[in-house]
Amino acid sequence: MEVIERAVAAAVPGALGAAVWASAWRTELRFQASCEPTVIGDCMSWRLPALLIGPLVVTALVWFVLRLAGADRAAPSALLGAVVAADALLLWEAAQPRWLPPSGGLAALLGGTGFALGVFLAVARLPLVVQVLAAVLLLVVPFGLVPVVYQAARQNGRAEAFARLGLPLTVTRVHGYRLVAAHPNQRDRVLTVTLSGGQHSITVWTIPVPAGFAPPAHCGPTTGDLDARRFAVDPAVAPPCQLVRAEHWLRLERTDRVHLLRRGDALVVVDPGVGAPAADVDAAAANLTEVSPRQLVESSGG
Repeated sequence: MEVIERAVAAAVPGALGAAVWASAWRTELRFQASCEPTVIGDCMSWRLPALLIGPLVVTALVWFVLRLAGADRAAPSALLGAVVAADALLLWEAAQPRWLPPSGGLAALLGGTGFALGVFLAVARLPLVVQVLAAVLLLVVPFGLVPVVYQAARQNGRAEAFARLGLPLTVTRVHGYRLVAAHPNQRDRVLTVTLSGGQHSITVWTIPVPAGFAPPAHCGPTTGDLDARRFAVDPAVAPPCQLVRAEHWLRLERTDRVHLLRRGDALVVVDPGVGAPAADVDAAAANLTEVSPRQLVESSGG
């Protein structure tokens, strides 16, 4: 039996099995999302164990078809094909924002191609150095490339989330502090950037200019409002502030100095956070800088 014929014989059951397995995964996700259990075990379905043993069943099916077709080295071909298909699926999953089943077509492509390559690796007359290189790559892919792909996909996703805010991505630099977190709130269009310096912290909020914002009489939400996710407040109860310079105001909340700076259609609020000295808060307000989505991802640790 020629190598190409063996590859086709392995690819067909591999593709069909992978497509069925992905379909069962999608069906199980929909079932779990809609299930409301009344007793323990209500949301346990037969698909859960089937999904666990599914890849083994598909591998066994490929082996059986190869044996039935009279192919040599059926077991190594099926096992190598399963590893290649699993590597391809892991790489695809690593590039997604969360674990989710591939479409039926994609699953069939990964499964069919993986088992076909498994046959080629098992039976093709390849130089020893190529066989060794292929074996090393099969081990390196899941343990080496997957974390790299996952990190790159995560950074791209975060950069896109920052860009979708449609706000100036405002950060600051203060001696003795470092940027430890940046969080985009898509629902309310709010960017929160947190700096930490020992036992102190400073938070920089960037929000759309609230309705009724009319300094110095009505200066928008307080830091307490922001912490409680109350981004829209009644202008009549918004506390006043005093002008520092153009588009820059200062407000005292309890004993804290809170800076408010307008950047086009956005309002930047520099919040003292936990115990930050007034001089550090003033420095944070004086050193505000707008960065790109990618720069914000990199500065916040990816």
